[in-house]
Amino acid sequence: MTQAHDESESGAGTADFRNRAALAPLALPFEGWLVLADPDGSIDLKRLFPEVDVRVESTSAGFSTALSMSEPSLVVLIAPPAEPGDIQRVADWLATSSGSSAVLMSQHQAVALRLHALELGFEDAVDLSSDPMEVVGRLSIAGRRGPIGAHLIEDRILVGDGVELDRRARAIRRDGRLISLRPKELALLEFFAMHPGRAFSREELLRHVWHDAAGNERMVDVYVFWLRARIEQDAANPTRLVTVRGSGYLFDPPVTPAVSVVAAAAGTAPDRDAPANVNDQPTSR
Repeated sequence: MTQAHDESESGAGTADFRNRAALAPLALPFEGWLVLADPDGSIDLKRLFPEVDVRVESTSAGFSTALSMSEPSLVVLIAPPAEPGDIQRVADWLATSSGSSAVLMSQHQAVALRLHALELGFEDAVDLSSDPMEVVGRLSIAGRRGPIGAHLIEDRILVGDGVELDRRARAIRRDGRLISLRPKELALLEFFAMHPGRAFSREELLRHVWHDAAGNERMVDVYVFWLRARIEQDAANPTRLVTVRGSGYLFDPPVTPAVSVVAAAAGTAPDRDAPANVNDQPTSR
């Protein structure tokens, strides 16, 4: 083997090590503040909030990757460099991240952009020309409290016979036993639980849960397979995470005891054979 070849292999190994080292901080769930901002801009959140673990991304691509691999308690978008596409991406992410909130900070004249963010569910939208004390105060408040409407969603949701999604523990409870989930398993199950009875295509699930509509649809199938093993009585014959022919998947929740009693009293007990019929519904992608 020549010296040049040895040096080439050594260089490749060093580059690979550096690449893995660069990704290492995202290997564990990040739970601080994730920020999309110009690192040389007028707002330095790391300096303003030294007690908070603040991670700053300077590009939309880097921010999107970080968001998909972490679980920040607060997301802060500073425009520019944040754009409308970043706002929509965060809004989609908030739909499946019950323990997080988001704030948009923009120039004084960007009133429409701030209003749009609020309409999409952002906790706050701050004018960058505001008094610095107000800016710090509003970010502090947003970082301390959960997202709007989070209290309206139950902490425990029945997702299978004897299986509950425990949103506080970020796990499931099967017959009272706590079972941990992968972060995206949890996000996917929570998304299904928040939208019972509605069929979602694989592309829609990639967009809402992975925040990447161009991702590998096969990945959705793999995660559904894992979830079925967690929540179904018989994973080979699922009745909760049901395949919808020609489309994707649908979550059919168990009937709670209270609902069963009311339905029986009214003579309208639900047909528990319904999930089997869902598979035969022709649905377009």
